[in-house]
Order: sequence, then C-alpha cells, then structure tokens
Amino acid sequence: MIEMPENKRNVPSLFTCLDGTEVTDRETWFEKRRPEILELFRKEEYGRLPDMSDVDVSFRVADSRQSKDVMEGRAIRKTVEVEAVRKGIHFSFTFVVFIPAGLEKPVPAFITICNRGIRDSDPARHFLSPFYPAETIISRGYACAAFRTQEVAPDYDEGFSTGFHKLFPEYQENRPDDAWGALTVWAWAASRIMDFFESEPLIDEKRVAVVGHSRGGKTALWCTAQDERFAMAVSSCAGNSGDAIARGSKGETIRDIANRFPYWFCRNYQKYKDNEEALPFDQHMLLALIAPRLVYTTSKTFDSWADPAGQFESCVQADPVYQLLGLTGMPEREKPLPEHPLHEGRIGHHHKTGNHDLDEYDWDCIMDYADRHMQRELWSDK
Repeated sequence: MIEMPENKRNVPSLFTCLDGTEVTDRETWFEKRRPEILELFRKEEYGRLPDMSDVDVSFRVADSRQSKDVMEGRAIRKTVEVEAVRKGIHFSFTFVVFIPAGLEKPVPAFITICNRGIRDSDPARHFLSPFYPAETIISRGYACAAFRTQEVAPDYDEGFSTGFHKLFPEYQENRPDDAWGALTVWAWAASRIMDFFESEPLIDEKRVAVVGHSRGGKTALWCTAQDERFAMAVSSCAGNSGDAIARGSKGETIRDIANRFPYWFCRNYQKYKDNEEALPFDQHMLLALIAPRLVYTTSKTFDSWADPAGQFESCVQADPVYQLLGLTGMPEREKPLPEHPLHEGRIGHHHKTGNHDLDEYDWDCIMDYADRHMQRELWSDK
C-alpha cells in the first residue's frame, strides 16, 4: 500500500497519465507514465537536443600521469579532450579525472558540473576550493572529474551560436520552441564523460554520480533523469526549475528565472511565467524520473531564494514512485533541522546553516550517503 503524502502545493499527480490511466504497477510506470513525463520536461522546460545522428564524438587522452606532483602520488590524473564534429564543424571541451592510485578494483566516481571559474575546479590543484575538494574525494576512495560549463555552452544569451551550439547553425535562424537550452547541453557533456568512464578500466561505471550546484544542480538532475547509466544525482541548492516545487514558491519564481536566464530553457517555458498552475508537471516529477536510482539534494538556511521548503517538498512528493517500486524513497515528511542529514532512503537530503554554496560539509554528507548506498547497495534498474 502506497502512503501518499499530503499534497501541500497542489502538484500534479505522478500516477495519472495524460489519457487518464492510473499507474498501479511498475510496468505502467516504466512503459507509459515515465516516458510521457520525460517528454513533457523536454517539450516544456529544458528543451530537446537536435538530431545527433550525424555528430561524431571522439576522445583523446592528452595526458596521463602519476607523480609526486599530483596529490603526492595518491592519484592518477588524466586530461581528456572530447571532440564533436558535424558537417566539418568542430567543437571540443576538456575534463580532468583523478583516480585513486594503487587500488585493486575499479572505483566509483563523481562528475562535477562546475558553473564557476578555474579556482573552483583547478585541474592543476594550485587552487584548493571546498566547492570541489578533489583531494578529500580521492582519500575516500572515489574518482572525480569536473568540467566547466563555459567550455561547453556559454552561460549568457549569445543567440545559440558558440560552443556546442555552433554545430547546428541552421537553428540560429529557425529555432523551434522546444529546442534545447544551455542546461540540456551541459547535461549532454556530463553524459559524454560517462561514455569515457565506460571505457576506463579503473572506474566502475555502474557507480557514478553527477554533482552540481545551483544551475549545475538543475543540470545534474536533468542529466540523471535522461541518462539511466548514472547511479546517483546530487543537487546542491538547485531551487526553482531544479529541485524546488514551482507552485507556491517562497523564493524565486518561474518569471524571475525565465526572464533572467531564458537561454537555460526552451522557449516553451516562457508560457509558465506567473502561470505555474498550468504546468503539466512540477519538479518532484524530475526527481521521480530517477527512481529507483539515488537522488541527493541539499539546501541552506539563508538561501531563501532557492525555497528550502519547496526543495524538501520535492523529495517528499517524489517518494511514492519509490514506494511503487518496493523501495524507501524519502521516509520523512517534515523538513529536517539544520545539520540533521536524512540518509535512510534512496532520496537523501540535508539542510545546512549557511548561504547558497557547495562546501566541505556538503561533500562530507554526500560521500557519507554514497558510502551507504552507492558503494554498498546493488539494485535492479527496473
């Protein structure tokens, strides 16, 4: 028997299909309801990628080394170039992966979507930032990679003409209302790193988490919802249009975000400014798309713009899908006190004293949760 939470914000039902069919079993969820929810997010919020069948993607390991200069010899550092070619147009970005040295078995890994500058994901490790504590991650037995979103698609409105976007010049003049936004391209880049991980014998590609903060957190959730190879999504302070319920927002609204960052989304999303009740979905459905895999979200006490109550409510409202699959999602129904992580279910969450950020406390909790679930548990995808 599924215990449905109180619908505090009048969100749409996870279990009522567009044709009125009610979901009562896992088959209907995976074969009917989940695909239509995924399509709604593509059509109405994040946008869909163009036809990628004529895009050739290749990888080149530009550098691989283990030395005293790289984390005092505790890690192998690989610099990888990802190149995409379409009709003679070339686009590339790089990422650096650190892998613990001297281990006998392939290790799980984190991919960080870095929406900040070089100081917060420095591959040379001259700048050490709590935003991406690679040394600590390595010491906990995980590999870690990071890419900077600006290398993939610019984080400003430039008409979809540079970075990844330049591969499709025909879309600059005739752009459909459901065409991709920047978040979808950043998610595509994270999936290309996963492609590389599948070929890397030192990494366990079945236990990879994608991590993002703020706009990166929105991207991590969207990436994991689409790409079922990822075992876990980590969303730090993603807020509106990410991990927070849009209806009844106590902070940022769709109008706020769609006016300031229209290029993150498809044009169709503009329809829902001051019109959240017309959304055929809400963000709890994004979390639910990830089931039965792991979701971890974080919020901060002084980050009212991200609507911490709405963030936790997404976790609560996504829980019934995990119940449908015979699993524990988010067993709690009330937002936790600060510094009281909730790690029992396949949906994890913590609320921390502080401002809008991703820091060492967050990473410690994320890795504690991964130790408990991603490292040790095995689960069937369907």
